[in-house]
Amino acid sequence: MDVEQTPVVEIKEKYLWQAKLAQEANRFEEMAQYMRNVAECGVPMTKDEDNMLAAAYKNVLDTKRSSRRTLLTIEQKDGITPWEATVVSHYRARIDDELRALCNEVLTLVDNWLMSDQSDTSDPSTGVFYWKLCADYNRYAAEVIDDPGDRAAVVAISRDAYERADRLGRKNLRPIDPIRLGLMLNYSVFLYQVCQQRRQGHDVAKHAFDEALAEIDTIDDSTYDDSTLILRLIRDNLTIWIQENGGESYARAAEDQTALVAFAVEDPVQTSLVTADTVATSTVLLPLSTSTAAAESQPGLDRRSLQDNVN
Repeated sequence: MDVEQTPVVEIKEKYLWQAKLAQEANRFEEMAQYMRNVAECGVPMTKDEDNMLAAAYKNVLDTKRSSRRTLLTIEQKDGITPWEATVVSHYRARIDDELRALCNEVLTLVDNWLMSDQSDTSDPSTGVFYWKLCADYNRYAAEVIDDPGDRAAVVAISRDAYERADRLGRKNLRPIDPIRLGLMLNYSVFLYQVCQQRRQGHDVAKHAFDEALAEIDTIDDSTYDDSTLILRLIRDNLTIWIQENGGESYARAAEDQTALVAFAVEDPVQTSLVTADTVATSTVLLPLSTSTAAAESQPGLDRRSLQDNVN
């Protein structure tokens, strides 16, 4: 090891240890900042470190998005007074500012520190991971942009990043690979929900589901839990979309429904945050434990966010 590089490596390891400590304490904002420090050391990130960074920021993001959805629901309630509506609106605006700042922080980190380490000889799965990270956080930023022109510009950037990740993933990753599956999960939600291209979003998800299901017997034991968990989330979205469209809006709807119901692998054993971090690789910001996925699948929750990322 280069002697001059040793101090930087030691600093990185200290930040990484602090991030793990914050994770154990469920202090995800501090975990995110420590992982940002890890990335800004300039030493290439390992896959485990990428997973930790993704999981940390996703936990912070999820909390803020959940708060925003709650406030939107309150704003729309019958009987709310003008004064109350004003207070809630100002509170939501504050959260919108926090979300924009968080998205900008992640996107700057990806652009200045993570993507800059990539080259033509880099691991393609890492490239897919970073392009998806860029796509996801532009999508989250678009959620809180009011100006139609500004929002359209950010959505276009998000679409381009998803398409770049998709091309790289199709060229280098198997359909059953959890990184590629996680990409297709989020890309389909982006098309269906953000772009309102419902048929295209459905078709992207269904094609990814079919391709992966055809390879499920060849899946590696090390990625079985991650891949089958994401397959369930894609299946859940497809089921919801078919129901929303009366079961007849898409070609082969009946066949779709049969195939989706037929997919019923045994639930993986519930594990600790190690599994959540591993699945974060496949969905970029995906702290996906079995319990998290189950909670998001419960009836009555806000389905506007669907099963994206569980990020």
